[in-house]
Amino acid sequence: MKRQLAAILYADVAGYSRLTGQNEEQTHQLLNEALTLLTEAISTTGGSKVHEAGDAILAEFPSVTEAVDCAFGFQKSMVGWKPDLPENERVEFRIGIHIGEVMRDRGDIYGDGVNIAARIEEVAQAGGLSVSSAVVEQLASASKYNFDDLGYRNFKNIDRPVHVYQLRSSDLLGGNPMQDIERRVEHQPLFGDAIEKPIVTTGRCVCGSVRFEVNQAAVGTGFCHCRICQRSTGAPVFAWTAFPLDAVKFSREKLKYHRISLIAEQGFCENCGSPVVWRSLKPKPADYMVIATTCLENPEDYAPTWHQGVESQLPWLEIQDDLPRTRTEESPMLRRAWASMGAPEPDDWKALDYEEAEQLNDDPESP
Repeated sequence: MKRQLAAILYADVAGYSRLTGQNEEQTHQLLNEALTLLTEAISTTGGSKVHEAGDAILAEFPSVTEAVDCAFGFQKSMVGWKPDLPENERVEFRIGIHIGEVMRDRGDIYGDGVNIAARIEEVAQAGGLSVSSAVVEQLASASKYNFDDLGYRNFKNIDRPVHVYQLRSSDLLGGNPMQDIERRVEHQPLFGDAIEKPIVTTGRCVCGSVRFEVNQAAVGTGFCHCRICQRSTGAPVFAWTAFPLDAVKFSREKLKYHRISLIAEQGFCENCGSPVVWRSLKPKPADYMVIATTCLENPEDYAPTWHQGVESQLPWLEIQDDLPRTRTEESPMLRRAWASMGAPEPDDWKALDYEEAEQLNDDPESP
């Protein structure tokens, strides 16, 4: 069969079975009205509805931009639709978009691209839009849409991980963009919260001169791809685990500290040079200490739970996981810290030159 490249949109109603169980007649009526609105949106933006199946619609578009315009416009219009309905009775669509080859037969389209679009739709929020990385790449660089990186997902009957992005709900609802970030990265120390982790662990540097014991649970784990961490560790990505400051007890040799930026310092072994800890100093010293996960005796128990600083992730380093991803500039803590040092804009956040770092040795907030 002849194959053709198309932007594929798949949509269905979130929680349709629950809605039907609550009020079958009302749900059916609302569904009919909503499907009519979605069909009109598809046609208006240059797409073609392929078929309906229950509460779902499959459509194709000649371009990715038209498909995303359609989804955005429809979801935006649904925000204020039927405002008098209780929240648990509203009909809300999830939409997924992918670009891929399709085959045509008997008025329908088939192929891996259709299956991927349907799977991507499953991870979308109610009233939201999820897309593949292929869609994001095809959108113009000056696109008006903001997407958050959801990482790689392994879908049933899809033989390779799919890189998924999600349209920021604040762009649809007009809310605070921080709500999207907090939803992606809950319970992380840079966002002011904590998560449960094993209670006790120990660790050391390469030569064993510096050893430590931790007597409280970790408050977060993650990857950092920022340029400062890349330079200070000599690695393409820094895996870290954060613990309460008073939970980390050092024995044997003390750490030597070096100021690596205006807002932070790094502690390393003076004998072997191993970087062991990182600590934020501004706008005031942090109440937690970040430890290099690989310095722990049991690093396998402290798997990273998110990616930070993905704007600096090296192009040849591909990590296929479904962990949430954020840019350095999205961290409220880092924004406050850099602003306190007169660098409120992310473009000014950088590591110090050696001479500048030496001038900070007398900072009273350094240990």
